[in-house]
Amino acid sequence: MTEPSKLSTAQIAAAAGVSHRTVFRWVKLGLLPAPKVVYGLKRGKQSYWPGHAAEQAAWVRAQVEAGRTYPETREALEAGAFRPSTSPSDAGS
Repeated sequence: MTEPSKLSTAQIAAAAGVSHRTVFRWVKLGLLPAPKVVYGLKRGKQSYWPGHAAEQAAWVRAQVEAGRTYPETREALEAGAFRPSTSPSDAGS
């Protein structure tokens, strides 16, 4: 398992053009990986997302806009339809 990056929930939501609630709903539906949640920081709770989560969120949004249902999108995801690009931020993870 790769280490999570420092991407915030706001960055994931912005990448897909959705609300933070939608991001967490997509996690619950199996469309996005779950973040690592750290408690006790100066802001109380912080979520750290895998480096590809922003790209995956944008992909999910594109699938929904193309008319796929959430179950269809999850099936496509499980079949390997989403392939994250390799970026320098992911290389050391």
